[in-house]
Amino acid sequence: MPPDTSFIPGVTGPPPPVDTLIDSISREDLLWQQSLQQHLDSLGEAYMRSKESAPPQFLLPQWLIFLLVMVIVFLLVLRPVLKERRETQTKVLRFNRKNEDKDKDQDQDQQYDHWLNRYNPYYSCLSIPQKKRFLHRVKQFMHSKEFRFHAMVEEEYIPVLISGAAVQLTFGLRNYLMDYFDVIHVMRREYVLNIDKETYYGHVSKNGIHISWNRFLEGYGDYTDSLNVGLHEMAHALQFDAYLGLEDHHDRGFKERLSDFSEEGRPVFRAMRKGMSHLLDDYAMTNFDEFWAVSVETFFENPSAFREKLPALYQEMSQLLNQDPLLPGNAIDAGLG
Repeated sequence: MPPDTSFIPGVTGPPPPVDTLIDSISREDLLWQQSLQQHLDSLGEAYMRSKESAPPQFLLPQWLIFLLVMVIVFLLVLRPVLKERRETQTKVLRFNRKNEDKDKDQDQDQQYDHWLNRYNPYYSCLSIPQKKRFLHRVKQFMHSKEFRFHAMVEEEYIPVLISGAAVQLTFGLRNYLMDYFDVIHVMRREYVLNIDKETYYGHVSKNGIHISWNRFLEGYGDYTDSLNVGLHEMAHALQFDAYLGLEDHHDRGFKERLSDFSEEGRPVFRAMRKGMSHLLDDYAMTNFDEFWAVSVETFFENPSAFREKLPALYQEMSQLLNQDPLLPGNAIDAGLG
């Protein structure tokens, strides 16, 4: 075969011209490139489809993201529900506690009512509305004081009865707490003070109100002898409080009426010391303070004789304390006290 002769298998005849051959190769190359491009495009589309269908990639683990979502749901949805539930439970607890306190107060009132009916004749004669008022004042007075017991065992009914004596005396007054005093001392029986070596059934000083318990019970045990240590010492305490305690217009009104009582009582006091026959216990002649306290005892325990023998003084006492034991309901003037 001549060196310048080209042989193409499967082609007979003379070889095509060089230009024709070049064009044929170019077309094949173009077709191959197009086929390659289509293949690459299909790979690209497949990658995009696989990318779109693949699960998203997160910076945090999926379990942690789920937990965070649940927390958010709790905060947005469950927390208000639980809060409302807690508030409802709290309301129920408060309601139950309030009812329990109410029941407890009712039981307490019944117990106090029993003790006062048994030991205090003044209280037992009051109407039901007045008894409620009396009980309220007893609790207020009792809670405002510290009761200290000396040489005796503390018992629950003792502060109730002693407070009852104070409330009885001040039942017609607006100011009844005697806030000058914080402490009430209760002794088992009569006692001797070192200052004068005298025997006392009770006394009042700046250190507090002092009462011997056995003499207190005797005073209310016989409610007709005009001897009542509870009322006697509370009369002194009321006088102390009027002149040394906090003062408002009710206290000023009481002190004015106390002065009226003194004007009416001093002539009686002087006449008693001169030997005039009298209703009051002889201890009233000790000094005018004791005259006042003994007058209080007689006013409550023997009002009929008091009004008969000393009508003007009885009237002053009635106006001073804003009550009259001889009249229904003690004739308390709600606008005076």
